[in-house]
Amino acid sequence: MAGLIQKSAVNRTTSTQRVTRSMSSSRQQHCTRRSVSNHISATDDGPRIRKSVRPTGLNHRQRRPQSRHVFPSTHALTFGLIQERIADNLYHLVLQAMLWNQTSGLQARPVFFSLIQKYPDVHHLAAAALPDLTALLFPLGLQNVRAKRCVALAKRWIECPPAREYKYVRKGYPARAYEDDNGFEIAHLPGVGPYALDSFRIFHRDLMRGLAEDWVGTGAKTEGFEPEWKKVLPLDKELRAYLRWRWLMEGVLWDEETGRRVPVANKAKMEGADRSKPF
Repeated sequence: MAGLIQKSAVNRTTSTQRVTRSMSSSRQQHCTRRSVSNHISATDDGPRIRKSVRPTGLNHRQRRPQSRHVFPSTHALTFGLIQERIADNLYHLVLQAMLWNQTSGLQARPVFFSLIQKYPDVHHLAAAALPDLTALLFPLGLQNVRAKRCVALAKRWIECPPAREYKYVRKGYPARAYEDDNGFEIAHLPGVGPYALDSFRIFHRDLMRGLAEDWVGTGAKTEGFEPEWKKVLPLDKELRAYLRWRWLMEGVLWDEETGRRVPVANKAKMEGADRSKPF
């Protein structure tokens, strides 16, 4: 009988030790989680942002979205961007840039042509009825926001028309400015962001300022004139592809990230290169 009591006491002691270890382990895990949580709360002043890890062995420029545009020969007359067709009309150029925001060019093209047909200038657009304009912009999504922004753009345009005598500073643009850049003629207009400014500078600014007859420097008024498009470092993949093509026409490989220019001595080698990718 005494042996049974002693054995039972040993079992209870062993069971108690197991429970104690389990509780200790659970408490330790809980404290660890709590300490990590406290560490995050103490060090974060705002939303937690996961730090991206760049994979090794892959050039970061190769992971950027690339243009799906078929890269034409350097002997082609045009690249195929819609801006080449409307470059002489600043109103059309700015509207196009606004409509292409957060949508594809394929989807936006028919809406754009319907828009400029119904509202051929800023005065018609400023007087547009919002329900009609919203219905027209419906296929692009965000139609209410887009409609209000278009009307605001037109009204501001009428109040303060873009002119070469006046420049406006846009905070944060461009990321790397040239010394003579102290503002841009359309930066004060609502809805005009980096893409619209890049497009304006590439395709229209020299014409507005009376420095040349078009964006490639035809009929330049001064000797040694450098077209504005050569100073632009766009973020948009289509504009980048266009500038790579434009530089290749001059026998130059252009780095879309830094603007570095490398002359290509062998013309045949340049023509045979994969020009749709940055170097």
